[in-house]
Amino acid sequence: MELKNITEEVFSSFAEKHPLYTFHQTKEWAKLKKCNGWDHFYVGLYDGEDLVGGSLLLAKSTPIKKKMFYAPRGFLIDYEKEEMVQTFTNEIRKFVRAHQGIFVKIDPVVLLQERNIDGDVIEGGIQHFALVEQLKNLGYRHYGFSVSNHKELQPRWVFALPIKDKTKDELFASFNSRTKRSIKKCQNHGVVVEELPKADLAVFKAIMEHTSARRGFLDRPYSYYQNMLDCLQEHCKIFVAYLDIALSRSLWNEQIQKEEKRISQFEKTSESKKAKEGIALSTKLIQDANETLKELAQLEQEKGSKIPLGGAMFLHFGKEMTYLFGGSYSEYMKYPSQYLVQWVAIQDALENACELYNFYGIDGHLKEDGEMHGVYEFKKGFGGEVREYIGEFDLVVRPFYYRLYKVSFASYKFLKNLKNVRVRRNAE
Repeated sequence: MELKNITEEVFSSFAEKHPLYTFHQTKEWAKLKKCNGWDHFYVGLYDGEDLVGGSLLLAKSTPIKKKMFYAPRGFLIDYEKEEMVQTFTNEIRKFVRAHQGIFVKIDPVVLLQERNIDGDVIEGGIQHFALVEQLKNLGYRHYGFSVSNHKELQPRWVFALPIKDKTKDELFASFNSRTKRSIKKCQNHGVVVEELPKADLAVFKAIMEHTSARRGFLDRPYSYYQNMLDCLQEHCKIFVAYLDIALSRSLWNEQIQKEEKRISQFEKTSESKKAKEGIALSTKLIQDANETLKELAQLEQEKGSKIPLGGAMFLHFGKEMTYLFGGSYSEYMKYPSQYLVQWVAIQDALENACELYNFYGIDGHLKEDGEMHGVYEFKKGFGGEVREYIGEFDLVVRPFYYRLYKVSFASYKFLKNLKNVRVRRNAE
């Protein structure tokens, strides 16, 4: 077998058919990373005339004048075949050395062990501890089985919802009661979700700026979001939830009319205790609705007729839709818009023949009330399963330069974390 440089077209044709294909191994992702200073190569492993393995390899110069390489989400090979893993590793090692590389990083979308929706390991399910040991024996340095999604380049723990052969009704019925209730509340209060045109990117940027200040993380610059849309094009979607004042007003007026009709019916039937209680309840609901109508009028005067509540960015490649990140305004939390945004995105995935809706990163502290536990509970409400991958590995090609690189990278991480701490303190 021989590793060769291959064209973008040949790689894309191979990658799109591979079972481990994700957005990370696409020409569009390579184009996006180029905006951040990464060069790229497409390589393929040939067995005679047959292309049996491949990878997008990102490359970036380091402060020590050598390059680091990264195969985002791992090589596209059959990890079940030990000989394939060994051969591809040997060939990649030679390729990286020939191109002045220090190491190549991989983080394959290969399950460490199969888990259910609660994160419990499925007895007799898929497991790849032997693969981890094989990689370590081949010279890869494993970053361990981390439980925090801040420790690695890509999350080791994700939450995913298989949607193949499912209908909208079947999926909605599988959501937990809180999720269904939140979606219906939004719909009943005049919240609508729309795909954001590129020209209105500032709307989403403002949402993310507010969310980052509220939650104490560093927001990305406007150019980051612009590059996402420019490079990923139709594969990248932003859905934004709005409070439609006119629609909301119409729905509340319908509610008032419904309750007035109920009162009229009660008054015609009898003066029983049940009728009196029904009249009292409907009267209270009408009062609440009128108060809400006053609030809507005030909101319209101050904010306009269509108010952004929150939004999220998604990627659609192949058979998978991935939720990347999102945010919402704290002043409109009574409208749980993120639930409706996710539901609209899931329906979009169904309409585009996706088989998997990937909620993406969660924290591995599934049983604890930790910092990220709420994120897991939110995603879990839509149904699905916890996926734990084998983790991140460095295949070291030049040990001396690798040690120098690790020292310089540790200093960079320290300064970055210090900046994050200051941002969080300012947010508080």
